Amino acid sequence: MNAMLFRTFLVALCFATPLSASQIGAVGRIENTVTNGSCSGVLVAPDLVLSAAHCIGPENPTYAFRPGDGQITRVRHTLTRVFQHPMYGITKDRTLWRLRFDLAIGQLEAPVPAARATPIPPGPEAQVGETLFIVSWRRDGTTKPRQRACEVIKGMRGLVTLGCRVEGGESGAPVLRKTEDGLELVAIISSRANLLQQPIAQASDVALRLPPLLDLINAPED
Repeated sequence: MNAMLFRTFLVALCFATPLSASQIGAVGRIENTVTNGSCSGVLVAPDLVLSAAHCIGPENPTYAFRPGDGQITRVRHTLTRVFQHPMYGITKDRTLWRLRFDLAIGQLEAPVPAARATPIPPGPEAQVGETLFIVSWRRDGTTKPRQRACEVIKGMRGLVTLGCRVEGGESGAPVLRKTEDGLELVAIISSRANLLQQPIAQASDVALRLPPLLDLINAPED
């Protein structure tokens, strides 16, 4: 067994037991109620969901969040306000730079009950060589979120780069760290690319870029 295959085998062993539905209840599907498009998202507070800025915009939001408790239910929570990262709009003519700020936060019409989902707190920045994992919803109609372990690799400066393939619907998905104290939110999936013909995922760092969004959405309304 070569070194890369052995390493992959060890990662698979570490994450052989999937997280339970209750652990990842905060991860869900964000649905555009007009176009039926969808992305992934994660609760960072009972009434706040974080996703990618290219998934949800502030103009006439028509989005709903369906917490991912392992099944698609009829329970959807409408987003009443959406804020994109301030730098996302400023860097619109600089595509590669813009990916670093591909984050948006939405406020729900009512908090998600604690019995249904527990928000996932942000954690420290990702480190190259660290094994994290992605939990996401796909556009293929599956009734359960997808989970897999991914190694953090060297990539574009300012982005968390993961050695995993991502597909449609996985934008906005949380990149999570498993600790003895529970799960930590590390990054949000922004885009997909190839590195030396290897499919990779690129994600926006939460530790650095979530605070400005929280400031915006927590500011008093005019």
